[in-house]
Amino acid sequence: MRKLILFSIACTLLTVSCILYPAYSYATAQDVIKVGVDIDIGRDTAANDVVVIGGNVSVSGRVDGNVVVVGGSAILNARSYVGGEVVVVGGELIKDSAAVIAGKTTHVYIPHFIPSVTTFLKHKWIALWATISLLVLIGFLGLAVLLAALIPEHMGTAVKALEKSFATMLIWGVIWIILIVPVAVLLAISIIGAILIPFEIFLVALAMILGYIAAAIFIGKNVLLSFRKETPFFVDAILGILILFLIGFVPFVGPVIKAFFLVAGFGAVITTRFGTVK
Repeated sequence: MRKLILFSIACTLLTVSCILYPAYSYATAQDVIKVGVDIDIGRDTAANDVVVIGGNVSVSGRVDGNVVVVGGSAILNARSYVGGEVVVVGGELIKDSAAVIAGKTTHVYIPHFIPSVTTFLKHKWIALWATISLLVLIGFLGLAVLLAALIPEHMGTAVKALEKSFATMLIWGVIWIILIVPVAVLLAISIIGAILIPFEIFLVALAMILGYIAAAIFIGKNVLLSFRKETPFFVDAILGILILFLIGFVPFVGPVIKAFFLVAGFGAVITTRFGTVK
């Protein structure tokens, strides 16, 4: 009788433990969300959803939800289990033949010449870079609209100089840039000239900004004319600035193209004396 009671108690405890253990395991499985670090789901580890940006994920245990990796690789080792979907953007998907994926797999490949998200995130400057780029873009767009409204004739004169001979304005731009340092040296020789050096710097910076916007208007105008559309200056400026902004993202070639337009616009502004001489 005593053995029967002990056996009944043991069976009851075993049954309760079998029922409660899965519930306890699923309850303790948590979401894993990380940025800029690698994640390892061990053989005896369970997780719900796993999301990693700028890092790699190695799964040897159990993931009940989805595995999402952006800017890194997903490695599914032997006996690993994923109950949801596996999404990999910009990295590799390495799956062992014994690994199990219950959901579908999505792999988005990004060419290697494009800087990876991992590079940006691990150096902690992507947010700063994106913020500065966005602010510069918004600033130039607002400034372009303002200049096109306040001094359309001056901007139009610089744009016409570019239309007349872009190559000539590019050459003049190179010449004026080369002369910046010698002129500053000549000004520094005398006391009165030394006082004018900040004024020279201001004029050069202003000419660079006006030249960049003039080049943007030149680009936007020619693009829209190819569609046989004549638009106001500010529309040409907005389109041109957006085009130059996007060109800047092209590796190696983009910055060179932007520099060409900037120098040509600078030459047009200086040659026309800030748009006052046709």
